[in-house]
Amino acid sequence: AAAAAAAAEPAQGSSLENAAAAHSSSNGTRPLQVIGFDMGGTSTDVSRFAGSYEHVFESTTAGVTIQAPQLDINTVAAGGGSRLFYRSGLFVVGPESCRAHPGPVCYKKGGWLAITDANLALGRILPELFPKIFGPNEDEPLDAAGTAAAFAELTGSINAAEAGTGKPAKSADEVAMGFVRVANETMCRPIRALTQMKGYDAAAHVLACFGGAGGQHACAIATALGMKTIFVHRYSGVLSAVGIHLADIVQEAQQPAA
Repeated sequence: AAAAAAAAEPAQGSSLENAAAAHSSSNGTRPLQVIGFDMGGTSTDVSRFAGSYEHVFESTTAGVTIQAPQLDINTVAAGGGSRLFYRSGLFVVGPESCRAHPGPVCYKKGGWLAITDANLALGRILPELFPKIFGPNEDEPLDAAGTAAAFAELTGSINAAEAGTGKPAKSADEVAMGFVRVANETMCRPIRALTQMKGYDAAAHVLACFGGAGGQHACAIATALGMKTIFVHRYSGVLSAVGIHLADIVQEAQQPAA
């Protein structure tokens, strides 16, 4: 997938709206269909924009039903802090989160293996580009050695469990990549629910990438869904703050029809 940077300063409206409008004005057609992909620490939010906002009036999250007008945003428990497990011969990602504290193993605070560790082990995260804010005193770099040791231990356990199945032994990189693939598929599902399940072609959309972890998975997500263009906004890592600033302030009132 080809990645394109949306470098324009944000105007009024959402970043998804700006991305769609930019493409529609360039080719004189209707606004481009855009999928918002926001991958954070504990969850991933996906949404769809094609010239207008899509609303729902009832949603159920974690078994709790909320009846209120809201944007149609699907959330799954897969993020940079989602914990990694090997259970009954399966690679499992989340829904448990290692949270900001203690965080992943690479935070050096006694945490657990998470997707962030998998990306670090695969070279997708470069410790030298991060500030030294980790460790017990928050003055150390990301702990790449600790992550490598944790994956080596997990790999040994997996190979021992599969020793009698005839499967070839896995390397630590293969184990890390296996967890990343599971996380990617988990994040593809809500995008398919917003597109294919509603009669839209997922491949006809542009993937607008947000969140601190979004850039590490955007290309794989786009490839799996057949998308050919990715927007990575300059403010993608601070989407929540930008969104609050750009959001329209509205007031709605409801009363019983009876």
